[in-house]
Amino acid sequence: MRAVRGWWTTFRRVHLAGLAADWRRTLLSAIGVAIGVTIVLGVLILKAELARPFDAFGPALTHAADTGTLEVSPIIDGRLPDDTVARIENDVPGARAVVPVVGALTPVSAATADSHGFFLLGGTCQIELLIGPFECAQRALGTRPAPGPGVPLAMPAAIAARYGVSPGDELRLPGLPPGATHLGSTFDELDLVAGINDGFVLIAPSPEIAARLLSAPGYATSAFVVPRTGAGIAADLTRSVTGIAEVGPPRPHAPAILENGTQTLDLVALAGIIVGVLVAVNTILLAVEDRRAVLGTVAAIGARPAGVFGAMLAEGSLVGLLGGLLAVPSGYLLGMFLVENFERSVLSGSGASVSAHFTATVIPLGAIVGIVCGVLAMLGPAVRLIRDGGLASMAVAGGVPRGRRVPLWPLLVGVALLVGAVLLLQVVARGVLPLAMGINGLTVWLFGVVLVTVWLAPRIAALLIGVFARGRADIGRLLGADIQRYALLFALSAALLTESAGLVIAAQSMQTLAADQIAEQQADRLPSALLLSAQAAFDQRDSAISDPVMPLVHEAAAGQPVSSRWRSTIGTGAATRLIFGVTPGDWYAAAMFEPTTDRARLWQGMRDGEVAVSQLAAGRLGVGVGDVVDLPTVNGNRQFRVAGVVAPQVANDAAVGDIVVVSDARARADWAAVRDQVAVNYPTSEAATAHRDDFLRLGAGLQVYDTQRWRSAATGISRFLQPFTIAGFLVMVAAGLSVLNVFILGLVQRRRERAVLRAIGTTAGQEQGVIAANAMILWVVIGVLAALGAIGLIYLWTLGSPVFYGITLHPAVPIGPVVSGMAVVGLILLVSAVYPMLHARRLEPADLLRVG
Repeated sequence: MRAVRGWWTTFRRVHLAGLAADWRRTLLSAIGVAIGVTIVLGVLILKAELARPFDAFGPALTHAADTGTLEVSPIIDGRLPDDTVARIENDVPGARAVVPVVGALTPVSAATADSHGFFLLGGTCQIELLIGPFECAQRALGTRPAPGPGVPLAMPAAIAARYGVSPGDELRLPGLPPGATHLGSTFDELDLVAGINDGFVLIAPSPEIAARLLSAPGYATSAFVVPRTGAGIAADLTRSVTGIAEVGPPRPHAPAILENGTQTLDLVALAGIIVGVLVAVNTILLAVEDRRAVLGTVAAIGARPAGVFGAMLAEGSLVGLLGGLLAVPSGYLLGMFLVENFERSVLSGSGASVSAHFTATVIPLGAIVGIVCGVLAMLGPAVRLIRDGGLASMAVAGGVPRGRRVPLWPLLVGVALLVGAVLLLQVVARGVLPLAMGINGLTVWLFGVVLVTVWLAPRIAALLIGVFARGRADIGRLLGADIQRYALLFALSAALLTESAGLVIAAQSMQTLAADQIAEQQADRLPSALLLSAQAAFDQRDSAISDPVMPLVHEAAAGQPVSSRWRSTIGTGAATRLIFGVTPGDWYAAAMFEPTTDRARLWQGMRDGEVAVSQLAAGRLGVGVGDVVDLPTVNGNRQFRVAGVVAPQVANDAAVGDIVVVSDARARADWAAVRDQVAVNYPTSEAATAHRDDFLRLGAGLQVYDTQRWRSAATGISRFLQPFTIAGFLVMVAAGLSVLNVFILGLVQRRRERAVLRAIGTTAGQEQGVIAANAMILWVVIGVLAALGAIGLIYLWTLGSPVFYGITLHPAVPIGPVVSGMAVVGLILLVSAVYPMLHARRLEPADLLRVG
């Protein structure tokens, strides 16, 4: 206890007193942390809001369920056989109820309202066990739905009023023929479904009817098993569904490209943490150096190194805590800005209802991230103080006593990280490692860029200063001395902007490359065809063109060749594997999938019941031509022989590259695939364009793509990359604020030194010239290193593109993103230098020297 009291006394008298005495610098340090934490909070809020609509498939749907309720999720996504549900009821004696559910997010339109996302839900009256009681049975018997075309659906009365529909109005779902559904009734219990897609829910009369609407009769999306009080059901349930489904707590069902996007947002959040740490390091380093003699004295008179080290980390955590709390309002506002501007575009067409939510967890999250930044920022100065020892530290009277050289280890570690990132992405591209490792590889590259920049920046700056000094020797000498003495601060500032500028250039370049290369795919592979789909390109949902629509399609095609693609999905999220069914060897299949092995052998094998795999799937499964592969089906695992390997030539809406291609009959029989795309071939592209309106007039909500429409729709993939570009620009702005912070701290920290220089003849103009030259050299250094870092990041991003986006993108460096990125860096540095240049004139040398 005495040791604790002694530590606290030292901490209070030295560290807390130091923070309070120099409160301006403490505030600047906290603001530096707050800048980085703001980025982190904003990105994490966007990430949470992007995922929230997909809670409708699990957590939000079971908000009123008993503790211990388990979800049975089919391995073939959305295809849980009805006979499996019946078997669960017999095999699990501890189950109070087995509640099969059919659900899907889908856009819905009406004559009186624009399209809006809804969650189509079908279930028995046992669904009350999941969402709460609403007199389901009584209403089914006593409520007669309003007359209207097709199946009557129900929605909350408040949502109907907000959406502008009334009972009897026709509701149109993409992929269904006109007159398929209408609003049959409304109900008042909005609170029961408020957490499911923000209350935008359509309830079908039964799960069987909902399954027919989704072209999956005979299957449920999932089932929820409610246990009897005190009963354990997990073991029996797992045995009952082995090979067909997985058992676990209710969970979201997020699409693959969204999973990819949210993991990339983690990369931006990590960039924000790097910003917070580096900004705080700059300010804390100056603060520690100014009190180095005092801290050295404390260590020299008997304080244990562990106690001094712990006190410094505690000081860093305190500054970080203050910065984290300061960042909560700004982080929330940034998150809301990102949600309002990007979530709607990212989730457009998915059926998700988007709105912003504030949760109290933002406050502790900001505090935790701030503490992490503060501790990491203090770690380096604390280690150095302990390493040098108390006597060496006492020799310093304040400030930085001599020139500093950045040690060699950042270069060695940085180069190792860069090489490791390249090797990791090469392995990921072959399918051996999962998608998350690809994102980790990009993160490792950014860390490597930061460390290499820390070592290179002062050395490149020294060369540039030598050139500059030939024209202005007076400013060159002062600038050289400053950068030599504050080499670490200069290096950290350069690393901060280099990392953020490289991320911006790479993200914007990928945005351009993906849109440009995908835009030409239909023109290259299917120039004279129309592609019909029940969703727009890259919408985040699984759509289907129902069987009743196909006679309308054939009538509109007027004898032109028609081919269909059938789709099913194994798994969800980052582990998604697509099953595509096509007519083996026909014009459409040959255009979509280019065989990389014997063409005739592949198509004939598929006709005989074998499967083809994409290059990525072959790597993940570890198979080649002639091998036998074990794949899950709706009825359990089956073995198939591999007929060959294919390279996907046109991006699919799921942006997944792990693909198994089979015959259309096999896809329907073994994977309950639905028809997700129809192609109609015409003699010329002009003829295809001329007949496009014939299919739009069918009233089935179809998207119809000719080559021109596909080019414009291909920019849809940009909406998934645009948030990363904008977030990168925000990181750059935060980095610019850190540079401003360093400039100001340098002026404040060195007031007495500047007064001496003024007394011996240095002018205010020369001091302003040093600041301007510093900013200019920073811009040149950052421009070179950021461009090189971005080129490497683009290469890695395209190397992993089959995993990230389902197709191979070819690396290139568009000049536009490089120019815009460097222009923003220059503008940030210019703005950062303006106030310090003005502040440089506000110095009274006589007064400062008299006080000293």
